Amino acid sequence: MKLSSRWSVSALVAICALGCSDPVAPPAQGAFNTRVTSASPAPAGKSCPSGASTFFEVPVVPPATTVDETLDDQTYLHWVIDGEDGAGVACTVQGNGSFFEGRISSGGKTLDISSGTLDATLKGKASITIGSSSQISGSLSSPPVSCTINASNAGGTRYEVAPGHIWATFDCSSVERQPSDYCAARGTFVLENCNK
Repeated sequence: MKLSSRWSVSALVAICALGCSDPVAPPAQGAFNTRVTSASPAPAGKSCPSGASTFFEVPVVPPATTVDETLDDQTYLHWVIDGEDGAGVACTVQGNGSFFEGRISSGGKTLDISSGTLDATLKGKASITIGSSSQISGSLSSPPVSCTINASNAGGTRYEVAPGHIWATFDCSSVERQPSDYCAARGTFVLENCNK
């Protein structure tokens, strides 16, 4: 039995399409930590529900033995991967931070970043929402685009930004929940394998 050359070419194209396609992009991954503190001065009738200070992170880093492995300006050793162990990571980082946004969630703790932009110095602004079901009983959100973002590696840090990833700090003079919760928050985050 003879096969037509047309069928042979079609079959070859189909097989090549299956075996020669672009590799699947790795899932988004990341990490964050934040320290929530009382804001000073707080508006009348408002206060921070966490008291003087509370700290939480995703993922939870093992206690230091000989070396502290907590995420900071030099250390990034632990992360969560989207879809693994109940974690969710989604992000977009365009250019050198001309636009970025992302969400990291795991174990009842979340960091949401929206409307982020960086200038030529790799510093900029974003809106931030942090959440912890156990430590702040819900979420606290900054006013729109009011948190300072720093991805500059000036001073010897390892912060960086490029299409698809960012390692930076955030500093929010206020994060709030109506009617009366009012705190400050600062921290470090990494987002990788993001949309570009």
